[in-house]
Amino acid sequence: MKGFTLIETIISVVVIGVAFLGLLAVFTGVYTNAIYDEAMTAATMLAKAEMERAIGLGFAGVSDQNRDSPAAFSGNFSNYSWQIRVDAVPIAIADDPAMTNYKQIEARVAHAMVGNVSLKTIVTNY
Repeated sequence: MKGFTLIETIISVVVIGVAFLGLLAVFTGVYTNAIYDEAMTAATMLAKAEMERAIGLGFAGVSDQNRDSPAAFSGNFSNYSWQIRVDAVPIAIADDPAMTNYKQIEARVAHAMVGNVSLKTIVTNY
């Protein structure tokens, strides 16, 4: 007699099903990581762009923007929000609480998946 018995067929279907579920779990994890990495890269690039824009305002022109309530970007990035925070530099770097010579600028971009991405720099009046 040729062919498979019912038991052999059921066992092979179960083995193939378990293997498929294992592959599905791997692909789902890879996909989730790829989406996270894409969102993190976009948030980082948006923070960098906002930092460059703020630095371009010059020492006297840079100030807090959307500090208390972040503003959403427009277009394809509307699910990202941004803010610029300007503070005195840490005392370990310079004792300038009035921000007459130094300012610490933080560009912060938020996204639901990655949280806050923050870039900081210091600008000087010299």
